[in-house]
Amino acid sequence: MKRTLGFLILLCVAAVLALRHTSGWQVSTPAQAARQTVLITMGLGAKSVEPWDGTARVTGGTLTLTEGRHFSADDAVTGPGAWKCVTRRDEVAPFADIHYTEMRPGSRPDVLFQPVGVFLTVDNAASARVSITTKQGSFDFSATEISGEPKVFLNGRAAASLAPAAQALSSVQYEDDEPSIAAGPNGGLAVAWVAYRERADRVLLRTLSSGSWSAPEEVTAKPGDIFRTSVTGTLTGSGAGDFWVFWSEREGERWHIWGRRKKGGAWRQPVRVSGEGSNTFHRAASSPDGRVAVVWQSFRGRQSDIYVRTLNGDAWAPEIRMSESPANDWEPAVAMAANGAVHVAWDSYDKGNYDIFLRSVEEGRPGPLRAVTSSPNFQAHASVAVDAANRPWVAWNESGVNWGKDQGFLITVPLSVPLHQERWIRMAAWSGSGWQEVSARPDEKFPEAMRRNAEHPQIAFDGQGTLTMLFRHWTRRVSRSIGSPLVWENYLTRLDGDTWAAPQPLPHSGGSIEKHPGIAHSTTGELWAAWMTDNRPFATMVPENAEIYTARLGAPRASKPAALQALVEPFVEEIPVHAREADDVKAIRNYSIANAGKQYKIYRGDMHRHTDVSQDFKYDGSLIEVYRYGFDAAGFDYIAPTDHQTGFDQEFTWWQNQKLVDLFLVSGSFTPLFAYERSLRFPNGHRNIVFAQRGVRTFPVPPEERDGKEGAAKLFAHLRENRGISMPHSSATAQGTNWRDNDPEVEPLMEIYQGYRTSYEYEGAPRAASTLNQHAQKSGWEPSGFWWNALEKGYKIGVQSSSDHWSTHISYACLITENFTREGLMDAIRKRHAYAATDNIVLDFRARSGEQTYIMGDVFTAQQPPRLSVRAIGTGTIKQIDIVKNRKFVYTVRPGAKEVSFEFTDKEIGPGESYYYVRVLQEDGQLAWGSPVWVKKE
Repeated sequence: MKRTLGFLILLCVAAVLALRHTSGWQVSTPAQAARQTVLITMGLGAKSVEPWDGTARVTGGTLTLTEGRHFSADDAVTGPGAWKCVTRRDEVAPFADIHYTEMRPGSRPDVLFQPVGVFLTVDNAASARVSITTKQGSFDFSATEISGEPKVFLNGRAAASLAPAAQALSSVQYEDDEPSIAAGPNGGLAVAWVAYRERADRVLLRTLSSGSWSAPEEVTAKPGDIFRTSVTGTLTGSGAGDFWVFWSEREGERWHIWGRRKKGGAWRQPVRVSGEGSNTFHRAASSPDGRVAVVWQSFRGRQSDIYVRTLNGDAWAPEIRMSESPANDWEPAVAMAANGAVHVAWDSYDKGNYDIFLRSVEEGRPGPLRAVTSSPNFQAHASVAVDAANRPWVAWNESGVNWGKDQGFLITVPLSVPLHQERWIRMAAWSGSGWQEVSARPDEKFPEAMRRNAEHPQIAFDGQGTLTMLFRHWTRRVSRSIGSPLVWENYLTRLDGDTWAAPQPLPHSGGSIEKHPGIAHSTTGELWAAWMTDNRPFATMVPENAEIYTARLGAPRASKPAALQALVEPFVEEIPVHAREADDVKAIRNYSIANAGKQYKIYRGDMHRHTDVSQDFKYDGSLIEVYRYGFDAAGFDYIAPTDHQTGFDQEFTWWQNQKLVDLFLVSGSFTPLFAYERSLRFPNGHRNIVFAQRGVRTFPVPPEERDGKEGAAKLFAHLRENRGISMPHSSATAQGTNWRDNDPEVEPLMEIYQGYRTSYEYEGAPRAASTLNQHAQKSGWEPSGFWWNALEKGYKIGVQSSSDHWSTHISYACLITENFTREGLMDAIRKRHAYAATDNIVLDFRARSGEQTYIMGDVFTAQQPPRLSVRAIGTGTIKQIDIVKNRKFVYTVRPGAKEVSFEFTDKEIGPGESYYYVRVLQEDGQLAWGSPVWVKKE
């Protein structure tokens, strides 16, 4: 009874929301077919800021909705069919920092002026005529004249094109995400998604039958941590049918794939589909005769593999392992052919870069493993569909070589691509004897602005055999500025022979990178889609309430057969960045430090990484790709994504980030931490905040602290209360600090080196700037923030090295602990058992007093001069090792060898407290810095 009442309340709230977005909540299939959304684009080819204030008048139909597209701050819809807007000025300052733009050094870039648009949704569109009046001129057209290809007016300065007519399915009661869709005969549809409220998820489902959408049904038995949905099966227009909803749900440290069946209008009990391990990314497909296939990614031990299970009638077959690589395999996709074959595609890090694979199951047995790609390029995020000839088609993302390898401020000519600088789409079909690709490659045929900026393709064939693709594309407010606020949106295109249709934007599809739409193919041949949006206004790019939309993608249409040719991967040069990296990683993982009856290991990671959650995105990648980077390209043991306030202090974004930290936990192998960045200007500075436990919201910045009138006392109190840690970074920049305050309990480490910037050891140190060479670092010059100045104040603060934006694979935060858990890592941070490195360098620094030995970070008293011991194993020849005492170099060795061990006793130690630390410098410029030991001489 309580659940029924809850659904009624939800439906009422949803109806209020629907009135905000559409002409009404209930929409019949005929009305949906008679509804059209037209995109009016204004200011094409503009050479200045142009006013395009205007109105739309519809005769023979009804204008039900007017919405702006890419509206700037002063643009607005002023009433039904009325708006005010101007073309957007898109300007990069002359001589801008080339690290923040895509301009050549010293260039004076042209000022661009970007068009602006209006979506008009019209009912009874078949007989409608639309008249547009603007300050730049007027034009009109009948709705039947408009298609997906833009029809131009006003000498090419304006255009009209069709877009799918979107309808909201969710409500403001929840934050909604991860939709999936299934379609059946006679107009039947089912859309499932993950709905968040009050620190818990649940799976909701709505069905379209007999022309009406049902009230939401709660599929999951109880709220929890849920990742993604898949819905598949047969759903008839009368509400009967047989379909499944699948989801991944956390239980302790593991995730499991669950499915729940609805047959004959009644729900059955949930069934756990996955077996051992932690099971996350999943997809499902079905055949017209009711067979179902579920694929998923499972971490078992130190690696992930791809598994599939099939259902025939009421019997689930045993799981089948599809992948064979000893490396990680990722994010499977699945499609079922009319002949019963199950086709599974995924990407694998088998050769040290991501490649696409496909394997099919026929009559319960897996066939040969087929490599779709073998290039050293980044090739990942596969989608799969089956055409009328039962051929599997695979589409994927592609980028350059050495993905996630050495990138940084001081690497002038990198040999690698950042995590997300450019993406293009490729696809291929299996002919039965080889892979063929469409001669009209999207990266060659799309509009210029999309060729290197289209990704996450989702493909399907309509009832006429036309290949339809949805994909994501970004728009930055300043198109050539790397750190500009931006939005990803869904676009629709179709293949006709050797031609791709002009990509159509889907209304209400703005959000972050990996918000994949779902596509469903009904037996009537229509394609439908469901997707999410976080409703971020283009003017601010700040997410608002997340919602689910659906739309019919148009009637099936005839097209010429796709023009195919043999898949040829263009030659690309790959220069290995670290030829012996596997050996170096093995050496550091095998190294042990036995001390005081304890056995310590070294765990490498990064405690400062950004994603597209941060508005100042700089080729940082999605949250999911940052974890992929940690697992594969970097080979880390842990990672801590630290987006600014986890996205504007918003609860839903915070929740999703926290959930992904648990999603990628692989006990004993990979241990992510809960973290965010708290950014203030000098003198308080930027800090990364880290927790071992889940559930601590971001700590807002009060005005007094933001303006520098107060220090970090309130933050420190918050961290003491919640067992958190703070780590300053960029300390000698305008984002840094004059070390006005410190609390050793909650601020034991600082980021001495940052791949995105430089070193902050002391002025003029290796990789550090100086007064006469300030341009050697970015983001301003505040030399009071160097580490030596903190040590001079008596702060007991150790060091780690991380990356920040953009940079990858050149910053290692090495923690020394006997317990590879989140609490164990945090304990190492609190004790300063840490060192910083720019490569996989082993550094073992100890101090002995009497019979007691201490490791880096420790504080102790001594009656005699301490005996310091150093052991270093480099990734190349070690040029020099220095021992620093109280801002002075007191001992130096120049071994010219890869492995070094030595001891030093400081016989000149005086009374009082002294600190000692070690710095390692290799001949190739790679560095490591140890946290100090503090010795009080009695």
